[in-house]
Amino acid sequence: MDVEHGVRVLAERPAEDFEPTEEEVKNYAEWLGLDPKVDQHRVSLGKNKEDADLMHLAREGLKAPLSEGWKPCTNAENEIFYFNFQTGATSWTHPADEEYRNKVQDLKNARNGKPNLQNIVHAPYSGVGHRPVLGQSLGICDFLRRILCCRRRARVHCH
Repeated sequence: MDVEHGVRVLAERPAEDFEPTEEEVKNYAEWLGLDPKVDQHRVSLGKNKEDADLMHLAREGLKAPLSEGWKPCTNAENEIFYFNFQTGATSWTHPADEEYRNKVQDLKNARNGKPNLQNIVHAPYSGVGHRPVLGQSLGICDFLRRILCCRRRARVHCH
């Protein structure tokens, strides 16, 4: 794939050669949704204990290697971006950033007893009166559709 004028492809530094500063880890932790300002008093009160336990993800995320096909590049203004030479996709953020942000959210939600709505499997819907096949779960979408259909029918039949 050709590179545009002014764009340079950079060599990725191996993770073992890169050690982020504490300030970089703190800033990235905040971006991930963690509270890096952990003090023992707040932890003893049960506040942000999980953030202290998840701070290793900030360092790990900063050191994460690029996935297959991705390369760091700079444009004519010397701004760093990432380009996937296999798919043609570009990103201003490291391709692993969203993965680590989602991982942090999932772990925090699991600790707080909140379900991970991204992993809900929806049952296929074939219209009003649909019943799941034996062993098939009734997805949230089907449940909401039934409520909405019932409300619509109630409005139509009410005179």
